[in-house]
Amino acid sequence: MQIRPEFLCCHCDQTFGKVVDTEGDPVLLLECPFCHTRCSVDLAPFKHRVVEVMRGGADAPGRARYELPERVPTVKVAEGE
Repeated sequence: MQIRPEFLCCHCDQTFGKVVDTEGDPVLLLECPFCHTRCSVDLAPFKHRVVEVMRGGADAPGRARYELPERVPTVKVAEGE
């Protein structure tokens, strides 16, 4: 699933949006379009599993839903990563 959250740069405190794919690894590597600082975001703390229960049947497979803050904070990527 693709979403477009707002990110808060860890270096210049500017807010920028980016379309990201939430399938697979929840760690995103980003670059601030204002100061060009490389930063990362771990979406795992914002991920919640949703299970649908049908009457008279077994639980359906779970799916992930992200509950993100208005501006997702980023962390600076160390040199060489």
